Order: sequence, then C-alpha cells, then structure tokens
Amino acid sequence: MSLRNRLLQLMLVVLSLAIGTQADDRASCSNATLHGSYGLHATGTVIGVGDFAAVGRFTFDGKGNLSANLFVRVNGNNIEPPPITGTYSVSPDCMVNDSWGGSTHVSVIVDNGKGYFILNNTSGEADTISGEARRQ
Repeated sequence: MSLRNRLLQLMLVVLSLAIGTQADDRASCSNATLHGSYGLHATGTVIGVGDFAAVGRFTFDGKGNLSANLFVRVNGNNIEPPPITGTYSVSPDCMVNDSWGGSTHVSVIVDNGKGYFILNNTSGEADTISGEARRQ
C-alpha cells in the first residue's frame, strides 16, 4: 500500500473520530435538566427607575415550575419582594424561556445544568437586566 493511501486512511479515521466526538459533546436539554436550587446574581438598569441589582434563590422542579425568593436593590433602596412563582420551558438546545414576577426571560443552561445565564426579554420594556446563577 502506498504512503498516500495510508495517509488517506489515517485522515479518514481521524476525521471519523472527530465527528463522533463532536456528536457526543452536543447537549440535549429538557425541563428536567433545570432542577433543584440555584443562587442568582443579576444587575442592570430599569428605565425610569435606575440601577438594579438582585440576589436570590431559585428552585426549579424539573417539570416546568419555579419558585424564588429575591433581595433587590434599586437606586440605593432595598426591596424584598414577596416569594415568586412562575413557569419555565427548556428546549433541546438548552435555551430556557420563563415567566415570573410579571416579566419574561430567556436563559441558556451551562455546565451540564450546573448553572445558567439569564436576560430579561419582556416585550415593550427597555430595561436591561442580566445575570448568572449556579446550582447550590
């Protein structure tokens, strides 16, 4: 067998292994991926109100329901809203859409469900609030 044919076979084997590895690395998520308690930190600007920062604990049931307790600071004023309940939906590509506290949000699950990044996306709001959460 010529050197050229051997190199071609080696390249095909390496390419096959690389494609197989990439397929195994692809995440497939569902509501069950997001379950348990997560500590959240978020910051941003609320139009007409001012700077916003929040910390809190979110609990996901793995079936599309969530609950949370937050501590919020807006323009130097402390606010402790009542406990929050809401819903969420996770797509196979690990994107999350949720609704709670009168707002909607989009998130992406990271690190095999050990955390997520969140951004508000309520229609008509010019607020920009984003954050990160980690499983407790």
